[in-house]
Amino acid sequence: MESTSVYPVAKGILGAIWLISTACFFPPLQSTELADFGRSLFWVLAVVHAVECVAFLGVLRKSSRPLPGELWQTFLYGIVHVSVVRKEIREQEEGQG
Repeated sequence: MESTSVYPVAKGILGAIWLISTACFFPPLQSTELADFGRSLFWVLAVVHAVECVAFLGVLRKSSRPLPGELWQTFLYGIVHVSVVRKEIREQEEGQG
């Protein structure tokens, strides 16, 4: 399996985690045993990924895509997205040099 095929899988898993943790704020999940854990997980994801947006701002600015989109992707997928951006930047630099 090629390493680049891991990124879509990781993004899918993270997307599912975001969906489940967000759903814990609403019925019917809000009254289940999963609710407290899901809501806590939501806030942990939000804080950690917000910190990643700030920490990796320099890398994201080097992308050829618009910065707001890069920040949104980093907020959703964190280091997984930043890894993709780093790979693209490296490939662009190798193509120029």
